[in-house]
Amino acid sequence: MFQVFEKCDRAIMAIMSLVVIITNLAVTGFILFLVLARFVLGWSVVGVLEMATFSAIWLYMCGAVIAARNKEHLVVDFLSQSIRSDRMRALHALAVSVIMMVLSLFFLSLAQDMVAWSIKRPQTTAALGLPLILPQSAIVLAAVLCSVYALRDLVKAVMVVFARPQAPSVGS
Repeated sequence: MFQVFEKCDRAIMAIMSLVVIITNLAVTGFILFLVLARFVLGWSVVGVLEMATFSAIWLYMCGAVIAARNKEHLVVDFLSQSIRSDRMRALHALAVSVIMMVLSLFFLSLAQDMVAWSIKRPQTTAALGLPLILPQSAIVLAAVLCSVYALRDLVKAVMVVFARPQAPSVGS
């Protein structure tokens, strides 16, 4: 069963990595074009800033998912590195996992409220008339995936804390 989760994780990370590369190039390209168009050519191009902003939101949210997956999002390792006891380290990991799960559920709740508002009162961008649900979908995706990874970490931490200690084998 864990193999299925690992395959899903690898697929999600492959997609996230691709989106990060594409959106990073898009943000860079749009901003470079904006600067060159305004200051070199004297043009004012409508909609380019909106596209850069949409790309940036997708970039940031995919980056947040990757960081959450790698347990690098909210890390203060001073305390965890100073703990010497395996049991205390496991309890610390459990506490961090519980905090991350609560924060992820709060993030998910905010994303749900945002979508409900967007459905109730749909809005579009000023220049291109693009629906704001496009960048908001990145926030929803990040909230869902961050919650999934927080749940994964919580389950792992609970398994470590409540695992029975192994008896030493006869030959060791």
